[in-house]
Amino acid sequence: MSATSQRQRAKERIIAPVARDLRIAGALSVFAGALWPVQAAAIAWAVAGWTQGLPPMERAWPAAVVFVACGVVRAAIEHHSGGILFRAADRTIARERAALIQREARASAAEGSASVASLVVQKLPLLGPWITRYHVAMMRVSILPLLLVALAFWISWVAGLVLLVAGPLIPVFMALVGMAAEDASRRQMDEIGSMNDMLMDRLSAMLDIRLLGAADRAAEDFSERAETLRERTMEVLRIAFLSSTVLELFSAIGVAMVAVFVGFMLLGAVGYGFWGTPLTLGEGLFLLLIAPDFFQPMRDLAAAWHDRAAGYAVVADLDALDAEERIPFVGEGRAIAPLPGPLSLELKGAVAVLRGVDVALPDLALKAGETLALTGPSGVGKSTALAAIAGLAPLRSGRISVCGATLDAATADAWRARLALVPQRPHFPDLSLGEWLDVRGTGADPWHALRLADAEGIVERLPEGLATRLGETGGGVSGGEARRLMIARAVMAGGDLVLADEPTADLDSETAERIIAALKRLNAEGRAVIVATHDPVLAAVMDRQLEIAP
Repeated sequence: MSATSQRQRAKERIIAPVARDLRIAGALSVFAGALWPVQAAAIAWAVAGWTQGLPPMERAWPAAVVFVACGVVRAAIEHHSGGILFRAADRTIARERAALIQREARASAAEGSASVASLVVQKLPLLGPWITRYHVAMMRVSILPLLLVALAFWISWVAGLVLLVAGPLIPVFMALVGMAAEDASRRQMDEIGSMNDMLMDRLSAMLDIRLLGAADRAAEDFSERAETLRERTMEVLRIAFLSSTVLELFSAIGVAMVAVFVGFMLLGAVGYGFWGTPLTLGEGLFLLLIAPDFFQPMRDLAAAWHDRAAGYAVVADLDALDAEERIPFVGEGRAIAPLPGPLSLELKGAVAVLRGVDVALPDLALKAGETLALTGPSGVGKSTALAAIAGLAPLRSGRISVCGATLDAATADAWRARLALVPQRPHFPDLSLGEWLDVRGTGADPWHALRLADAEGIVERLPEGLATRLGETGGGVSGGEARRLMIARAVMAGGDLVLADEPTADLDSETAERIIAALKRLNAEGRAVIVATHDPVLAAVMDRQLEIAP
């Protein structure tokens, strides 16, 4: 996508929904900025009266009233304008965050969870400064400098010409610097996502890293990526300081030239540059007061220009994530009543879609209380078969029948209400163990399920028992213990079909035997069980084995 189309996409996606709020806030900010010449005129009028020998308070009180009144009005308007902008920014960030989370929950992309998390938590808030600063700054810079240069021309054509020449140079340099700023911001955003991916990868493999004695190497890798992120951030800051230096240089030159001209005019050393009569002290002071404010909108725009670059980088990341190929699950993911009828499952000619690759699934049939082991080499499609049975991977062709009905969008949610899943990699949300086990939120006693899963002793050994929070990867319990807790949760889910993906993988024989015994106890209670496994011992205790050929 070209830079121009990216900007257009950014406007359509981020700005269009809040465009009215931005216009209102911008108009209010412009009106507030237009009050400064009134305040400057009041100051110049009062000072001119003092130099003319008038009583000090004759003009001071009216000027002070005008100055304070305009200041109060400006403050109120800016406060209201800021409120509109920040509410618009909050709505935009909340909208994009909700859409992203909902979509990723329903159909995950190839991006790692850490990249998505960094986008949600770290990058999306960068849209706020872009919305609250850049668009108002653009409106102010398109109106206020023209107003002030017109007032300067009205008093002195030389002062107006100085501002007119110095002003346009700033946007030219800002545009040049801005192109580099966008590239630097994009590289910084990419590095943030990469660093989060690496951190999550290392944390998930921390046990293996320690067993292999690679902790120092992991720390060194992390240090190198942190250094790279520091360099990317410093690159953005260097560009920001460069643009600020350019802006301040030209604004200082412009203000200095106006000041020199006014000074020489008042001293009588310059006899041109005015309309008919020489400048008075009040007019000269007015020019000196409005000259710095001529450059202020450009200063604001320069600061907001980097917010714009960061915003475009975030939108580019959002668009890239939008374009990722996804695996949508079947159904809507709603909690509804279980699918009625006796348990039955049949796969016939089913071909599942996994990240754009077609995976042929074996034909199989299963009834209530039966057990089945799916075997075969790694990558042949065992886990994909379980995902398709659960409606978590769509079919390209073929058919899956469940309880006498076709597994489709109309039946998938009700079918999943009859399932219990035991994934290969346990995941524990930020809940107490008791809350996590209570899948249906009924407040049922979990100890029967824990005994069935041979996990009662695990909970008793935890420092806070059922109130313990294990952390995302199950810190505090071993891999085998985590899987037994998953089996207990499957019992609590109440489904009559248990799908277990490699439940004994990477476990020692004693721990694997306890997992196998727990699955057999689930079957003895009437639950059907399907396992995807490489373990011949586990496969042997199932009623049937179905080998999936490459």
